[in-house]
Amino acid sequence: MLILTGCTHKILQSKCIGVDADYVSILQWDGILYADQTGPDPSPLAKGKAIGTITYSKSKHECPRPGLQDGDATNLAVGTELYEVKGYKTSARLWAGDRLYVASNNPAARTLNDLLDVAGKIQTVRFISGNDGSDLMDFTPEANAVFIREFPKLEYLPFEELSKQTKSWVGDKYWMEIEMKDGSAVRITYNTMFPSFLPSAYATPELAELVEQQRKLIYAQ
Repeated sequence: MLILTGCTHKILQSKCIGVDADYVSILQWDGILYADQTGPDPSPLAKGKAIGTITYSKSKHECPRPGLQDGDATNLAVGTELYEVKGYKTSARLWAGDRLYVASNNPAARTLNDLLDVAGKIQTVRFISGNDGSDLMDFTPEANAVFIREFPKLEYLPFEELSKQTKSWVGDKYWMEIEMKDGSAVRITYNTMFPSFLPSAYATPELAELVEQQRKLIYAQ
């Protein structure tokens, strides 16, 4: 049986599993976990220099070893080339072949900017549909300016810690997208019961109020 817990993608194995296991697509490099960035179009981003390859794929083993080590992936093929993403720290984003992977757990990160490398790069933030990812509404210019200033400064904490403190992060969720000046985007989630974001950080009272005010504008249109 395979258990995937939360968005830290921690993997626990109680017995051997078949090679057709349904893994979340993640990889580890330099002690950092990266998740496959599904949804936003990665085409605005260019590859930098090659930094390594995937050397172990859990999905190819009937009895995969527990956890992940550097160079391991859940379902990428062995030999998949890893590249820097031009304009971003390697600790924040990687290309694995032609797929973009974004950091989801970094033990050395202290802020969301340490995790995502987005300070000075955000163009706008918007609400999107949790069903199909379609755009719902951009933040107003004034609210956008506050979000751009404050979001990167939020204190990062691993999701397992946030989950413990919030009863497994229960509560209604808003789905959001942060668009960068280079045209790329990352998707985030906001919890209304425990005002917090995923990637995991608690919202400041100012940001929590701002998100709620902007959400109401969708229904005022």
